[in-house]
Amino acid sequence: RRVLRTSSMGASCIACSRYGQRALLSRLCCSWPEPCNVLIIGSSVACGWSAGGRQGWAQMLDEALGPQTKVVNEAIPGSDTRIAATALAAALLRWKPKAVVIALSAGNEGLPVTTGEAAAEACAETFLGGLEALVAAAERAGAAVVLGSVYPHGAYKAVHYGAITRVAETMRGWGRPVFDFLTPLDDGAGRWPEALQADPAHPNSEGHRRMFEATRPHWEALRRAAAKGEPNSKRPSKEFIARRRAAPIEYVHLSPYLEALEAVVFALRNKISPYLPPVRRAAPI
Repeated sequence: RRVLRTSSMGASCIACSRYGQRALLSRLCCSWPEPCNVLIIGSSVACGWSAGGRQGWAQMLDEALGPQTKVVNEAIPGSDTRIAATALAAALLRWKPKAVVIALSAGNEGLPVTTGEAAAEACAETFLGGLEALVAAAERAGAAVVLGSVYPHGAYKAVHYGAITRVAETMRGWGRPVFDFLTPLDDGAGRWPEALQADPAHPNSEGHRRMFEATRPHWEALRRAAAKGEPNSKRPSKEFIARRRAAPIEYVHLSPYLEALEAVVFALRNKISPYLPPVRRAAPI
C-alpha cells in the first residue's frame, strides 16, 4: 500500500507558532525529490484530522487516483490563505506538480468569530482574494488547479452561512473544477450535521467519506491533468477575469521567500557541518 506523504507536524505547532512557517519551509527545502503529479494544499481537514487512522478525504483520493499518480499532501493544520501561499511557493519549487488541489477552510480565515454581515462579507472577500492569488501562483508554475470548496463549521451562524454560500457560488464561476464539499455536509445552516461532526472545525470519519465522494466527479479530469501536466483548458470565467482586473496592484511580498531562502541556508549549513555549532536565528530587534 502506498503511503501518502504529508507535512503535518502535530497538534497546533504549525498553526499557532510564529516560527511554524519557517519550520515547514526548512523541512520542504532540505531535499529535492522527484516531481509529483498532484499536490494538495490545505489545512487540518485535508491532513485527515479526526478521521479514523488519519484516513481523511485527501488520503482516500490518493488511493482512488491509483499508483500511477504520485500525490503529495502538503496541508498544514490551521492554514489560512496567507500560510498556504508560503507553503505553496516552497512546494511548487520542491515538487514541480502537474496539478494542484487547493482546499482551505474559511473558518481558519476567521469567519466564525466575525460579528455582523459587513464583517462576515469582508472576511469572505479576503478569503476569495487569497484563493485567487493561490490559483494564479499555481497556474504561473504550469500546474492545473482543482479547488476544494468551503465546508461547514460548527460555530457558523446565519450571517456566516450567507457568506460561505456566496463564496461557494463565486468559486464555481471561476472556470476550474471544484470539489463541492458544502452541499453534502451542510445541515441547512452552514454547520455539520451531528452525525458527521467530530468537533466544530472537523468532520468525523463519515464526514470525511462524504467529502471524498464529492471529489468523484472530477477524478478523470484530475488524472488527465496529472498525466499531461496541461493547465486548465477551460477559459477563466468573465467574473474571475473582472475580479482580477479590478483588484488593486499587487506588490510582491518578499518576506515569505526570504524566509524560505533563510531556511534553506540554515538547513544546508547544519546538514553539511554537523560538527560545528548550529546556526540560530538572531533574536528580533
